Amino acid sequence: MSNQHHLVIITGANRGFGASVAHSYVAHSGANAVSFVLVGRNKEGLDTVLKELRDAGSDKNVTVQGAVIGDVDLGDAEALDDNLARIQATTKHLRLNNTITKSVLVNNAGSLGDLSKTAKEFTWKETRKYLDFNVVSFVGLCSTFLQDSLAAFPKEQYPEHKTVIVNISSLLAVQAFSNWGLYAAGKAARDRLLGVIALEEKGNNVKTLSYAPGPLDNDMQADVRRTLGDKEQLEIYDGMHKNGTLVKMDDSSQKLVLLLKEDKFTSGGHIDFYDQ
Repeated sequence: MSNQHHLVIITGANRGFGASVAHSYVAHSGANAVSFVLVGRNKEGLDTVLKELRDAGSDKNVTVQGAVIGDVDLGDAEALDDNLARIQATTKHLRLNNTITKSVLVNNAGSLGDLSKTAKEFTWKETRKYLDFNVVSFVGLCSTFLQDSLAAFPKEQYPEHKTVIVNISSLLAVQAFSNWGLYAAGKAARDRLLGVIALEEKGNNVKTLSYAPGPLDNDMQADVRRTLGDKEQLEIYDGMHKNGTLVKMDDSSQKLVLLLKEDKFTSGGHIDFYDQ
């Protein structure tokens, strides 16, 4: 197998599922080298994750390098251009100094919205704030990533280079449940955008995937159990937590990375952790 050097950008990478995806990428992607761009709010947390990845790479004979971009609030629309420029500059530096065979953007950052409310209780102000974080910044990340990757690796010169965009999605993107109005709307919008990109860029070695990781055993799921206004769903999640049947983050992130490695998924599609 030829040398594989992957450039991987992960948002929300300082903890939780974003950090888990990064660790699984080192362990299961099949790449000989990985250059990470880890994006998040907490720079100290990002530094810790990058050090852990380097240590894990040494154990698995995978060269790991990269950079962290901290203090990034993707919900701050006024700062979005500056934050996108920071990501672009860092990514460009890593491209210039390495022979990249695959470029991957993992859009993991996101928020729940107020799960105590039903749709009739939403205000336009909280809706705009939610969509700025979960949809507007997502569009910005995808568009700048595509522009830069396709400019750096035109198909005519780099026919083997692959560009991949991953959206961390949810069952809520394809099925409605009470009290999840903003969350479901955001996830559905992200899914559909990647479907459009898959069609627009199918001739440029670009693939997209919306991956629903399942009900994860993490801090966000704890927030769901604390704030969800629908009692029937709450009983289900409480039961899963008590019975230990919530999905382990590393199990789900490993499935995602193996899907990317095998590269048999339909571009623009939606795959759930529970799908066979």
